[in-house]
Amino acid sequence: MPVISRSKPAFASSGNAGGANDASYSTYWRSNGAPAWLAYDLSSVAAAHRGPVVVGWYNDPVTTPYDHTVNGDAAYNNLGSYTIQVNPAAGGGQPPGNGWVTLATVTNNKYHSRTHYVDMTGNNWIRINVTAIDGSSGNMDALINMDVHDASADGPSDSWIFYGDSITEDGMPHEPISGTSPNFSQLINTARPAYFPAYEDGGIGGLVSGDGASHINTWLSTFPGRYVGLAYGTNDANGCASPTTFYNHYVTMVQAVINAGKVPIVPTIPWARTADVQNCGPGLNAKIQQLYATYPQIVHGPDLWQFFITHQNLISGDNLHPSEAGYVAYRQQWADAMVANVYGP
Repeated sequence: MPVISRSKPAFASSGNAGGANDASYSTYWRSNGAPAWLAYDLSSVAAAHRGPVVVGWYNDPVTTPYDHTVNGDAAYNNLGSYTIQVNPAAGGGQPPGNGWVTLATVTNNKYHSRTHYVDMTGNNWIRINVTAIDGSSGNMDALINMDVHDASADGPSDSWIFYGDSITEDGMPHEPISGTSPNFSQLINTARPAYFPAYEDGGIGGLVSGDGASHINTWLSTFPGRYVGLAYGTNDANGCASPTTFYNHYVTMVQAVINAGKVPIVPTIPWARTADVQNCGPGLNAKIQQLYATYPQIVHGPDLWQFFITHQNLISGDNLHPSEAGYVAYRQQWADAMVANVYGP
């Protein structure tokens, strides 16, 4: 699923359109309020690679939690309601003023990112047309990066989402906020240049496995991709949750992913310096090993317990979360594990 929109001609109703599709996830398109639109001229892309596409837009980490309503956090310049539209008009000039066809419609959105699998066959232009903002005082613009991936080879098969707690939330955004290093897509692309996965950071701070189990079906209903990371357990371990209850919550999540026709990915719980994680984490990680045995469909994520217990200097002063350097290593551990267990040699 190579990105076909990178640095292609970009236009917007207001703001710097090129900030949305350049090579940096630290730059964004920001509108002047709403309604607003962002359009790409993809006419220079070969028609064979301009059919089925995955469109991913990302407001993270500007809005930090995946769904800010779950933990009562605020949204900042997030997209509330919008459509994905295409147009067959010739490229090479300004965006067409009419003839846009809507392929996807979203209303009352509360997620800081979305991916859409649509077919733009016969069309040269694609745009996101924003009609409402999910924001807060002083932050009622549209502010996003947006990638368009060629999905002609195998549909949205290289599209990912990582659900988890604050370690996922802070460790996997598109613009890394904890330690300067590439994000997940960029790390995979460095290791396997033929690939550039679309992904979403589904982390929400403070969540335990039970929260993941209660929300998983709702979340999956909006995700068209294939790979689903399930990275809960630090807060369960730090509260010495029942291993049986923890296991049952994971069974609910794994079964939901499998029932949706997707692939679950489960890492171990990271080692941390708090007494409760050290005392109770091994029992929960034993349940993850049981999960691996029960569900061979699970792709093994990184062994974060083993990594951090042997790199204890990468845990921050709060004794629970990785340090900035630890988050750089965390992303690398995820990328290395997926190169080995998904992408292959």
